[in-house]
Parts: sequence; C-alpha cells; structure tokens
Amino acid sequence: MVTLKDIAKRAGVSSMTVSRVMNGNTKEVSDKTSEKIRKIAHEMGYVPNSSARALASRSSRLIAALLQEYDEDYNPLEDSYTSCFLGELARQIKKEGYDLMIHYVKDYSEITYSLKSWNVAGAVFIGMFDESIRKLQEDNHIPLIFTDSYSTVRSITNVGIDDYAGGELAARHFLENGHRNLAFYGPEVLDNGVVTHRMRGFVTVLREAGISLPPENFMDLGVKDLGSALKRLCSGKNPVTGIFTTADNCAYRIYSEAYRMGIRVPDDLSVIGFDDLNMSAMITPPLTTIRQDIKKKAAVTCDLLMKHIRETDPPAENIIMNVELVERGSVRRR
Repeated sequence: MVTLKDIAKRAGVSSMTVSRVMNGNTKEVSDKTSEKIRKIAHEMGYVPNSSARALASRSSRLIAALLQEYDEDYNPLEDSYTSCFLGELARQIKKEGYDLMIHYVKDYSEITYSLKSWNVAGAVFIGMFDESIRKLQEDNHIPLIFTDSYSTVRSITNVGIDDYAGGELAARHFLENGHRNLAFYGPEVLDNGVVTHRMRGFVTVLREAGISLPPENFMDLGVKDLGSALKRLCSGKNPVTGIFTTADNCAYRIYSEAYRMGIRVPDDLSVIGFDDLNMSAMITPPLTTIRQDIKKKAAVTCDLLMKHIRETDPPAENIIMNVELVERGSVRRR
C-alpha cells in the first residue's frame, strides 16, 4: 500500500507537507507543489486510510444516518420516501467532503455505541427517536440533526414539514370535488408522530364541514385483507367515495387491491396520497398527492449539519417546510 512517505520521497517534500495537501490544508503549501503532490499520489494509486485518519484526529469525515429497524423482517430502505431522502442527503453531504454511513438501530442501546465506535462527525436521525432524544444529546457531544420529529425537547435541531397542513389540503380537495363520505388509511397512529398530525389536519377540516368519520373508516396497515375492507367501504347505501392515505406507498397498495376487487380509481373510489414520489406521476391514473420537497429537505438538513459541525455551540433550530397539493387524475368530481 502506498504511504504518505512514499509520495513525499518521490515529490521531494516532507511527509507533513503531503499530509496537509491530502487533507485539504493547503494554506502553507504553494499551488504548484499541491498540484504536483496530487498528481504523484494519483499516479502511485494512493488510497487514504480513513479509519487511521479518524483515529489520529479523533474525528472523521463520516456522517451517520440512523434508521430504526423495528424487527428483523423490516427493511427501512424498502420505504420509497426514506430511500429518496437518503439518496439526496448522500449527494449533498458528498459535496461538503463527507461520506454518509447508513446504520440500522433497534433501540437506544445501539445508537451511542455506533456513533462513538465510528468517530462520526455528526448524525442525522430518520424516524421516531423522540423517546431517546434527551439521553442522546447527553451522551453524544457531536451535531445531531433530527427529521420529522415532534419531540417536546426544545434544544434539538429538527427539519420537518407541515404535516397538519397536508391533511387539511387533502380534506379540502375532497370537499371541493363533492366528496363527503371519506376514509383514512395509513400506519398505526402514534401519540405525536407525522401520521397523527396528517390525520388531525384531515379530520379537523371535515369536522368543520359537519362531517365525522366513523371508526370503521380508519384503516391502518395492519388490516389483514385490504381488498375486502375496500369492498365493504365502497358498497352499501352510503359508500365511501374517497380515501386519504398518509404516504404514496399506501396509495399504490390501494390501487392494487382496488383493481383486484373490481373497484375503479377514480370512478368508484378517489385517492389522495402524500409525498409525491416519482412513481406517482407514472401510475394509472396519475396520483393526486400532497407534495413535500424531498430534495430541498435533504439540502436543508445537510446545511444545518455542516453549520453545527463548523460553528461552536450554534442555536437549536426547528425548520418546518411547506407542502402543496399536486392535482392529477385520482380524484373524481362528483
């Protein structure tokens, strides 16, 4: 393996000078010498030893992205939103000269061990970590950026979206198109997560219009036979004509099950999703959905992380981004 000493010997400079150039600290090295060293390093096939560098400097150029792994059969990256967000985040972090390391954790006990063992420069949390936030901050003195958190801990830096407004937009769009018998479909509603806020915004607007949803019109992902549930909702004297889902992935599942049961979208059942993933404009009919700007969200997350890495004790920030309704073809005017 080519070492800094090998490059220094060939370039006729000290190992310290080579080290400075390889680490981007070129203030004390001329442009001509820096270019010469980089060229020689490239010709010799030099590959920096990131782990040794991290140990020597007590830090690294690694950023950890932590995702909750709820059970052995659950793969967080199967979620299209998570994959899209992480892909954009990795691109943004690379521009800053860092690398993104994705790490699955099941509970708090794994988090601090992972962060310290890798000497990461900072961490981004994707998912529900609210119960552990205070302890995470006490045990880890590196920049921690949370996403989509509704934690009551005020000293955290978080990047989220206006989930409540998204639910409001969905309800108003259904009402404007003449729908009054509606349903809600998504993951289990937790005390203070994104699903809760999307549902609350949806239900509040309906309530203000004099509409209340019966318990059987709330379906979570645990429903054993979604197709039969849809058939039940869409039949009878007062059939459901529209469903708001808390993720485009949920809407895709509704499309599939509705087709299997002979229910036509949007003629028999209108659907509104959430996220505006790329696939939503390609399916038939194209999905009307609540759009969040995932690329911008990743960029803002990266910018905040870099700010916290470079500055001493920056203030905590809670950035909430707007959402918008994208009207396509999955809501029928009645």
